[in-house]
Amino acid sequence: MSGGGCSVRAIWILTPHDAVAFSRRFAVVEKRWRVAWEAEGGARAEMMPLPADYEVAAAFAERRRREGTARGSGIRTSMSSAGSDSWVDDPITRHIISLHIDKEEGEGFMLWPVVLQKRGSYYILVLPLVDPQSFKAYESLLKRSDCGSSAKEKGNLSSILLNLPCITG
Repeated sequence: MSGGGCSVRAIWILTPHDAVAFSRRFAVVEKRWRVAWEAEGGARAEMMPLPADYEVAAAFAERRRREGTARGSGIRTSMSSAGSDSWVDDPITRHIISLHIDKEEGEGFMLWPVVLQKRGSYYILVLPLVDPQSFKAYESLLKRSDCGSSAKEKGNLSSILLNLPCITG
C-alpha cells in the first residue's frame, strides 16, 4: 500500500471485565484494506471483516485466559503453544498481539497486528492498516517451529514489524 504513514482500522477500549467501553471503526481505512486484499488476488477480505465489539471482547478474554501473565506479555514459557503470541518470543514485539476471532457461522480469522496498551485497569487495542504481504509473512512465521528467533534473520517478527510504518512511526 502506498502513502506510508499510519492509518488505523479500528480502536477498542476494554474494561477489566472484558467489556468494550469504547470502539471506533474507520470506514475509509477499512475500504483501503479491502481494496489491497482484492488487488492481492484473494477473496480473503470478505472472510476477515472488522469484528463486532462482543467478538473482540471474547477474543481478548480468551487470549488473556490462554496466555496468562508472563505469556500475556509475549514471553515464551513451557506452557506456550505454537501459533500463540508468546510462541513468537521477541522483546521488541511484546505490545503487538494477534486476536483470533471465532465466528458462529463459518471459519474464524485472525486480527494482526493489534497494538496493546494497558492504562490503569483499561486495555487499549489499536488495529492499524497493514499490507497483505506483511500479514501473510506473520501467518507463515506462526507455523515455523523456531518462530524466526534470530534478530539477524530476514523474515523474523522484528524485521516484519520494523518495515511497518504504523508500528515504527
